[in-house]
Amino acid sequence: MSVLVGGCLLTQATTPAGAVDTEQVATDRGNVPLYLPSSPDPGTSLPLVVSLHGYTGNGTSHENYFNLRSRIDERQFMLCVPNGLTNSQGERFWNATDFCCDFEGQNPDDSGYLRTLIETIIADHSVDMDSIHVVGHSNGGFMSYRMACENADLVASIASLAGATFSDASDCSPDEPVHVLQIHGTNDTVIAYDGSCIPFFACYPGALGSIMLWSGYNQCSGDMETRTNLDLDGSISGAETSRTLITEGCSEHGACELWAINGGSHGPSFNSNFSRELVDWLLEHRRSSTVPCTGDLDGNLVVDGADLSNLLSVWADTSGDYDLDGDGIVGGGDLSILLGAWGACTNP
Repeated sequence: MSVLVGGCLLTQATTPAGAVDTEQVATDRGNVPLYLPSSPDPGTSLPLVVSLHGYTGNGTSHENYFNLRSRIDERQFMLCVPNGLTNSQGERFWNATDFCCDFEGQNPDDSGYLRTLIETIIADHSVDMDSIHVVGHSNGGFMSYRMACENADLVASIASLAGATFSDASDCSPDEPVHVLQIHGTNDTVIAYDGSCIPFFACYPGALGSIMLWSGYNQCSGDMETRTNLDLDGSISGAETSRTLITEGCSEHGACELWAINGGSHGPSFNSNFSRELVDWLLEHRRSSTVPCTGDLDGNLVVDGADLSNLLSVWADTSGDYDLDGDGIVGGGDLSILLGAWGACTNP
């Protein structure tokens, strides 16, 4: 099917209905949908993901594109999809950075609005306070960076598709580290992969530049590492998305990562891998890196199929992230440890 997202017509795989429950969160801008697992684990605090649309878009079309709802029951998290305000042309936007996208100077406090929205959800639901995440596309991606800049005490990680952080490092002063994931098509003709400027207006950094700025905020001192490529864009053959990340020397919850979609556009034609990989990344990047128990790779206090899938996805990897037995490679020993710990955590 095709949807209009951020002014672009995007083609995507058919969106599963998703067996989830929906509530409405009352705000001073109207009700906002909150999607929850249909059968939440009793007594468990759930992660919260806030997902932001692009310029001229809306929450409904944005969620149809990202399709994070399809992962809610499997991964046990809550998803909130708000709408930005409209300008004089009726176009929805977020007041994110100096570049994007309050073009009429209305100056709404969208950062404050989104923080209040999150706090309202926290007041009414059992939210895992170490697992609150903000994602966005284009203008929503710019806004996710502003949320990290101004609400680092609340937000564990952000993921920006085709957005960018502030070009002037002094315009962002996070008081704590935040995990950052930048996703960007190298052939993006709307928000350039390498960054750009509009004379006498403003600039934005490129995809790598955004990550490097945040590696500074997060006090990283190591070099960039490469990981196994991902297959996210169904219109491009093979595993087209290269992964580079900075984790060495970073503060405990301040890793930085870039997924470069080689040949990808401003609105990549995502396959079903995208929502899975994105949700997995978010839930793995908590405010605390402490794993609640051996084998619980996603931190949800149970060792189950999701952890097994995570382990198998990095089989033979030498990075050490899931090297449970410490032998330098993800392999049979790690699988045995995970299977031996199967079930609810007994040593959180």
